[in-house]
Amino acid sequence: MKSQRFIAAVALVVIATFGMAPMANAATRPTTAQKLQLQYIVEEEKLARDVYLYLAENVTSSKFANIARSEQTHMNYIATLLTKYKQTNPTVGKAAGVFVNKEIQALYNALTVEGSAGLLEAYGVGVKVEEVDIASLKELLAKPMPVDVKAALDLLLAASYNHLEAFSY
Repeated sequence: MKSQRFIAAVALVVIATFGMAPMANAATRPTTAQKLQLQYIVEEEKLARDVYLYLAENVTSSKFANIARSEQTHMNYIATLLTKYKQTNPTVGKAAGVFVNKEIQALYNALTVEGSAGLLEAYGVGVKVEEVDIASLKELLAKPMPVDVKAALDLLLAASYNHLEAFSY
């Protein structure tokens, strides 16, 4: 059932991105605040990717490497929207573990230290990262937004729930 929702969400993103969805090109442009939120979300996805890559190297669990690849895909979705809406992508040119947003930088620093303590702690960090993502996405999705932005955020939310489940075993 989850894979069917995931496939449906991906299809909706593709359709919305190419402007074929109903009202995709209507006067439903993102507000300035929503554009700034997309910049935050792409950094939040980079946080997840970078933490998971760090943990994959230092805790040696393939689960982290696999989910890091998924987080890169999420970054790509949001990067497409940032380009479409002529917004800068704060992750471009940033090395792993380097962030524009100071709160995200501090969170990365704390999570990598915490996750380095062992595999159990690393999985706990994975849970924390996904819970932060889920909370941010739910807050954004509670507001009206363009269909392409909503489709991308719905996809990210579904994936975050899957990741959360992977770290909860």
